[in-house]
Amino acid sequence: MTIRFDQKVILLTGASSCNPDKQMGFAGETVWRFFKEGGTGAVITDVQDELGKISNDSINKKGYKSFYIHLDVTNELDWRKVIEKTLYEFGRIDYLVNIAGIMDPESIEKTSPEKWQNVIDITQKGTFLGTKSVIQAMKNTGGSIVNVSSMAALSGSGTYGAAYSASRASLLNFTKSSALQLSKYGIRVNTILPGWARTPFTEHLYKEDKLRESRENQIPLGRWGDPSEIAAGILFLLSDDASYITGSSIIIDGGVTATNFQLQNREN
Repeated sequence: MTIRFDQKVILLTGASSCNPDKQMGFAGETVWRFFKEGGTGAVITDVQDELGKISNDSINKKGYKSFYIHLDVTNELDWRKVIEKTLYEFGRIDYLVNIAGIMDPESIEKTSPEKWQNVIDITQKGTFLGTKSVIQAMKNTGGSIVNVSSMAALSGSGTYGAAYSASRASLLNFTKSSALQLSKYGIRVNTILPGWARTPFTEHLYKEDKLRESRENQIPLGRWGDPSEIAAGILFLLSDDASYITGSSIIIDGGVTATNFQLQNREN
């Protein structure tokens, strides 16, 4: 395997699922492959502190350098603490992966303003604050930011809830604006749009076999994605292999959005 990430440091949000003894999400697959390809250090952040600490311990036990720190992505003070500790521990920040997000599957009619705002804040405000917070550090080295959106950003949604689709769609334009404004510093910003992949999040969301099968039947490749396949896209965009790519989006969805795609509001 190539050593693409020698002397590099990565910061990930929503990253408590990095324990290889359990089912991992996008962050877990990303951070383990990052280290296998020569990465120097990782910063694991989340609000699920117990899971985050267990994940970090599993990384350290393999001899890799990382630390866990609590991060509410909507809290600017939390971000300051994360950046300060990262620079103290590693002296640099090369990569930021904005993964943190939540879903409220309720209809517009049943969604309270508070629930709507919570979804929007974690995805939109969290990504904004993360991007803003790393700029100064990345000015020194150039850097790469990947915002994890969703194929739901490309279609109206009855299944996921309007707040989720709206928040994910906003990342596409924010990515373009960030790419334009930060290009003068040599900082690249791109987006990944995952489709249905087997993560702790989707395993909880799609508990019923019938519902999982209905989703699988909508995927032209005939199967759910693996988080490692999403991680491969994230790491490509972070790496110098994508050195001439910024303000772009990569869809990794098994071909779903190539069809006449919409997320139905009925589960059958």
